[in-house]
Amino acid sequence: MGLKFEKVPGGRGGYNRWTINGKSWPDTNPLFMVTNGKRYRLLLNNNSGDEHPVHLHRHSFEITKIGDKPMSGVIKDTISMPRYSTAEIDFIANDPGPTFFHCHHQDHMDEGFAGLITYR
Repeated sequence: MGLKFEKVPGGRGGYNRWTINGKSWPDTNPLFMVTNGKRYRLLLNNNSGDEHPVHLHRHSFEITKIGDKPMSGVIKDTISMPRYSTAEIDFIANDPGPTFFHCHHQDHMDEGFAGLITYR
């Protein structure tokens, strides 16, 4: 599942808006649906000039690639995405229920950088 993060300068109220795949919270819901017990790979693309500490609630994930560098064994629930960077993470859908995915910068989350992953 590809997730592209972008900034829309001077959005609502003159503040920057943040999007995931072109949509801002709450229009991001759901980001996608998962099946309990399956492993998913998220292709993260920070297509903005800002850093984003991206957090997945209720699950841990394995970082499988940063930029072009494959890796394994690094387990986190937050990954720092430098400006104009990419990463790949894998997680196992093993905690049924709505799962919040967002940027940990409060102003980015408040201005749209958030969404729910839902279980089938």
